[in-house]
Amino acid sequence: MKVYISFAITDNPHGGGNQFLKCLKKQFLKTGHLTLDPSTADIILYNGHHEIQNTASLKSKYPSKKFIHRIDGLQKLYNNQNDTRQDLAISYNKLSHATVFQSHWAKNEFYKADFDPAKSTVIHNFADSKIFNRSHERPQNKKIELLCTSWSPNPKKGFVFYKKLDAILDFNRFNFTFVGNRPENIIYKNIKCLAPETTINIAKRMKETDVFVSATEDDCCSNSIIEALSSGVPTLALNSGGNPELVKEGGLLFENLEDFVQKLSLITSNIEHYKKHICVKTAKETAEQYLNFFYEISEH
Repeated sequence: MKVYISFAITDNPHGGGNQFLKCLKKQFLKTGHLTLDPSTADIILYNGHHEIQNTASLKSKYPSKKFIHRIDGLQKLYNNQNDTRQDLAISYNKLSHATVFQSHWAKNEFYKADFDPAKSTVIHNFADSKIFNRSHERPQNKKIELLCTSWSPNPKKGFVFYKKLDAILDFNRFNFTFVGNRPENIIYKNIKCLAPETTINIAKRMKETDVFVSATEDDCCSNSIIEALSSGVPTLALNSGGNPELVKEGGLLFENLEDFVQKLSLITSNIEHYKKHICVKTAKETAEQYLNFFYEISEH
């Protein structure tokens, strides 16, 4: 089984799709399932609304090959109703023999939007274990270190919520660092904001973090949360989107500001308990899920 990934992967700071596909490509290369030549591929994997022209060209050139579509989140829900990327992805899905959803929540929401491909599966993302791992002891910080990361400045990443948190959190007890892009009109007084960083630098920060925080709404499968959990960092996330499927027993979910404060107290009083209950798929396990699905589709 040889897999060609139709996506322009970059090593620069970028979105979750790029980060995941870079990791998957590395794992397929390791196991001998990757090809950089589409003519030798059994499966051509493409993503969301990206590389439409190139993938359509490959479909025209190699009509007998199996095309699998890893679909992104619901941009009309996650961003706004005028976001055409979701429409593009659904139209683009016509090239595929089967579809990979990133969470059960996403699959259900797409179904509500009248998108229900005949052959599909759900496979969560994973983080590169060589970069995001538990090969460190929890630091003895003077304050409890909270971290949040986001490539996107989308308002649904929780920036208004963090603004409220910035006003009421006890910063004599906590440090809160945000790394990434944020809306220009969002200014924090106490939360430390840093520009987007490389994956390596984010991983270093994870090793110095006590609790990862995510107030993201309607995100189908947050790579940031997966990176935190893979680093052994308990996560406090908004009860929205695919977050519950990822966090499970490795942290807690919150509903609003008051609930956040209560849940933060619970996590910080027993961090080791939540660390022990973190459960995330490895690169090997996730790649095998993809390969098993590819074999299943290839047989039909």
